[in-house]
Amino acid sequence: MQPIKLLDQVLGSFTKYHFIQSDDFRWSPNDNTVYYRRPKHNEDIWSLLHEIAHAELGHTTFNLDIELLNHETQAWAHATSVLAPRFGVRIDDEYMQDHLDTYREWMFERSLCPTCGQTGLQTQNTYRCINCRCLWRANEARLCALRRTRLLDQIRTVS
Repeated sequence: MQPIKLLDQVLGSFTKYHFIQSDDFRWSPNDNTVYYRRPKHNEDIWSLLHEIAHAELGHTTFNLDIELLNHETQAWAHATSVLAPRFGVRIDDEYMQDHLDTYREWMFERSLCPTCGQTGLQTQNTYRCINCRCLWRANEARLCALRRTRLLDQIRTVS
């Protein structure tokens, strides 16, 4: 089916959400809106279904990077196994994994210690290096350049 015809069918099936044409795809739980690009290819429909899956699954906020990756994984699984078959669509697994890889890479980059380069552990909105004990925060950096800010280079324990 042509992507434009499929778009009308998809949008008409989810009247409880607002849909706004945009430059990117995203789900905004604050205003119950799915933002989408006008579909030129099947991939655009797949991405739209993915964003609708976030809405259907009730995804709102996350505290840890791993929670965001979990939301993304859940949304792709729901789009693939529930939504796509409803419209006679098959989402390409490689396309889905490529999108998930961007989140995996984002998570990895944020977790790298700005002092020694080792992978740190995230707790709430900070990271801690188990090698050099550096403490840092990272900006969101999903749509901009990554910035890591050191909070404390050494945490000394009192004996």
